[in-house]
Amino acid sequence: MTFETTALLVTWVAILLLALVVAGLVRQVHHLTKGPRTPDDGLTTGMTAPGLARLAPEPGRPTLLLFLGAECPACHDVFEDALGQTEAPPIRALFFDDALDVTPPDNMVVLADQGELFQEYQVPATPYAVLVGSDGRIRTAEPVGSVRALHGLIVQAGGRVVEAGTPVPPITDADTATV
Repeated sequence: MTFETTALLVTWVAILLLALVVAGLVRQVHHLTKGPRTPDDGLTTGMTAPGLARLAPEPGRPTLLLFLGAECPACHDVFEDALGQTEAPPIRALFFDDALDVTPPDNMVVLADQGELFQEYQVPATPYAVLVGSDGRIRTAEPVGSVRALHGLIVQAGGRVVEAGTPVPPITDADTATV
């Protein structure tokens, strides 16, 4: 066999193997999209919010619960923006262990060592938000991976988003403290 014939034969074998791999991947993707789905994490909409009384919600107003982690970079971004949202509904910033040492606005309460509430609300990851209606029932519970998602929840709760006009000092590692 000549070099050209050998190269052509090897090329056809490679193409055949690639076709088999692609067919297998298509089959696997089809299997995954048609298979049974697992139930979503977290609490369901319409449930009574657990442990809400100890968070001191304002009567007749929705409350936004932010589940945050002191070591989470996305949590820092969401928390920094929440600190500037003075036109938002009441916000409760809940930290699993240590909270960030900041002075919150009047509509926000920062609480540390809330691991028990993280379990009660079945928080899968941080940052996570739960919007509790004025009736004490969960309106929505979802991950909040960006400031834009936080703004959507504030508007959904009937609040107004304050644009970043007043600078909020950035959170640093030195701000991590037990509250």
